[in-house]
Amino acid sequence: ATPQNRQRAWLGIFKRRPEAVNGWPSYALLGDDGTRLWHAGRCWFVGAAAECGQAKGWINAADGSLTPEQVAATWQVTDGSAWLDAPELRLIAGEALASALAAAADTVALVGATPQNRQRAWLGIFKRR
Repeated sequence: ATPQNRQRAWLGIFKRRPEAVNGWPSYALLGDDGTRLWHAGRCWFVGAAAECGQAKGWINAADGSLTPEQVAATWQVTDGSAWLDAPELRLIAGEALASALAAAADTVALVGATPQNRQRAWLGIFKRR
């Protein structure tokens, strides 16, 4: 969870890219190559691919860990003018990620009302791939 659900759209599974950024591993959000995870300065950042390598983004953790799954610092999200601590936000990898993915249901249904019926076309049954 993030404070006031800020920057939730940028959460998900990141896949390591072959290119290092600033000498550190970099990652792309699965299904959205325009969102990246990288290290710059003294922080790990999640942000736009166009900003990859710069010390800015939507989510960050001030931590010099060699890989993002080793981050011990509290992740933060921006509200556009300030950074908000997101103590419930964490990065999982390896066995913890594999276990979480294995526990996912084969089929799920996204149902319910949407404000003013917006985005209703995207509701329905989804099968795991």
